[in-house]
Amino acid sequence: MTRPTPHALATPTPEATRRLIAFRGERAATGPATWGQQHIWRDIVAMLPDTAFFNIAQVAFVPAGVDLPGVLEQLAELVSRHESLRTLVAPGADGAPAQRVLSEGAFEVDVLELTDAEHGAELREHFAGAARRLEARGFDNTAEVPFRALVGVLDGAPQAVVLCLSHFAADLAGVRLLAGELDALLAARAGGGEPPARRSARDPLEQAEFENSPEGLRMEEKALRHWSAQLDRAPADNFPRPHGDPAEPRFWRGELVSRAVPEALRAAAERYRATAPNVLLAATAALLARSEGLDACGLKLVTANRFRPELHHAVGNLAQEVFVAVDVSGDSFADVLRSVWTATLGAHRNGQFRPERARALAEEAGVAVDCLVNDLWSTTWEAPDRPALSPGQLAEAARESVFRWVDRLDQDEVAFFLETFAVFEDPGLIRITLLGDTSRMEPARIEGFLRGLERVLLALAEGDLPPAGFPSAAGLDAPGPVPR
Repeated sequence: MTRPTPHALATPTPEATRRLIAFRGERAATGPATWGQQHIWRDIVAMLPDTAFFNIAQVAFVPAGVDLPGVLEQLAELVSRHESLRTLVAPGADGAPAQRVLSEGAFEVDVLELTDAEHGAELREHFAGAARRLEARGFDNTAEVPFRALVGVLDGAPQAVVLCLSHFAADLAGVRLLAGELDALLAARAGGGEPPARRSARDPLEQAEFENSPEGLRMEEKALRHWSAQLDRAPADNFPRPHGDPAEPRFWRGELVSRAVPEALRAAAERYRATAPNVLLAATAALLARSEGLDACGLKLVTANRFRPELHHAVGNLAQEVFVAVDVSGDSFADVLRSVWTATLGAHRNGQFRPERARALAEEAGVAVDCLVNDLWSTTWEAPDRPALSPGQLAEAARESVFRWVDRLDQDEVAFFLETFAVFEDPGLIRITLLGDTSRMEPARIEGFLRGLERVLLALAEGDLPPAGFPSAAGLDAPGPVPR
């Protein structure tokens, strides 16, 4: 899951005009929720009332020649095509969710109209501010369709569209598919051609039917056997040391924006003949475990669950959290990478199951599964077509990294939640956030971990660093005081 963080605007943003756009689909129907929907619904209920934490947004650009009515018509076409965009939650008497597909209704579109003469200097800021406000409004998943949009208009011509969905309706891969489909619809409209047909894919009701079939239940049993095997290899707790009293609020999120980390990941991946995502995960696991005196680390990851052909183009919420145990006891970082490759390969092949059954297995095993890594940066990153930075240039880039606190929460269910994001304005940057439970990881330790992870990656870009040396290289030999 992803959670938006606030950013200040340089100037006040003009108000958008809200419109209701009608849609009509092929059918109305009800059925059980998918396993992915069940997972998100549990998190939404647990985190109420701020369900905006579970919104996902994506931008599509409007080609010349498409007017505002044309954009609105194509947005209505998207909602009509995809049942996930017109699905409500229908909570059962036992609290378990079901899904209810609407055959007709309306969704909201905010239209932000700007003029170059009046707003030219702050166009990007105005549009970004309106998009953040759109994404910051939670959905009532029981009463309103889980889809809304923002259209940015400059001097009467639509320029860009932000699609915003509840996580109950779609995961990140689904939202990106939806944005690509809107691109194709708008391009056809601009060129006067026929709109592309919807690609064949399972709708959520069909996915739920498969999951409850004999084949689906056999798939679940296999996945749960994999969970059990990983739980057997994981420590009972990634934070076994005694800790002090929590800060107030209890959960703090820090953010590091770095130009050095992408370059260091690139160099380390080449050195170890590995992928950048695996280097990042292995370094995170080794630093977390070794700084707590452990030889293994248990982490939850997000898997897309799109291996089957009928799910390749599905606009829905298929992603689920899987659990991996990473062995960090070896003498070389290459050993950790091998453990990561084996563990993640198995996890991604076994990512579909009822979340309450996986939770029950963890409780029975006595293993805390409250540490997560969600790497969104690597899903869009491409290595630049130029020589890698030298060690001196890497060190210089690291001196420009910026840390700040972006969020403090009273309630969450994690001890450690590291996420990575691309920076739209500058693809050479990475944004790494870490949400920590200060009863397990004091605020100074949260900042120290992010800065220490950068130091470790820079060291791996130059040569091998034994996992036992990670805490020292990161500067995490001892926790620091709580900042005031």
